[in-house]
Amino acid sequence: MKTIRTLTHVLLISSTFSLTAQPAMRGPLPDEQQEIIAEMAKRHQDLKRAVELNDKGYTATTTTTDKALAAKLKAHLKYMAARLDSKAMVRRWDPAFVELVEYYDQLDTKITELDDGVKVGVIGKNADAVKVAQNHARIVTGFTKEGAKAVEREHKPALTKDAAENGSKKEAEPAKPEAKK
Repeated sequence: MKTIRTLTHVLLISSTFSLTAQPAMRGPLPDEQQEIIAEMAKRHQDLKRAVELNDKGYTATTTTTDKALAAKLKAHLKYMAARLDSKAMVRRWDPAFVELVEYYDQLDTKITELDDGVKVGVIGKNADAVKVAQNHARIVTGFTKEGAKAVEREHKPALTKDAAENGSKKEAEPAKPEAKK
């Protein structure tokens, strides 16, 4: 009986520790993530990104010759995947990201870590989800091309809101920047 109680205590303590060791997935991004985003935006020219759009979604490879920057890229992608998996909001002020969060459960995402970066494959489970995924790929490509300028602005969603409210979603012009309000 004493062994069972001891084992129960060990399990409770270890599960409590593992729960508290997880990053918070609600509210603003942790400082560490904000710093990673700022550094990647500042050093966007050190990132190389290739995207292949297809009829089901896209495949994107983002790499860098800088090992420390590659580690930050991997850490950021891992964090964002966990955040989206937990249904937490991302960039709630940016319409394209609000749309991404709404459609995230309709996307199958495969992340492969490379020595020098990451490879991400995203497949939409329906036509609208494919449009949302491809819009996101274009926006992230803009981050790597323009840095902070692209990170700081709002982006158009792939699907128009008024068409969605009427039940027939019409494709919007994807990933064209809007001035931040």
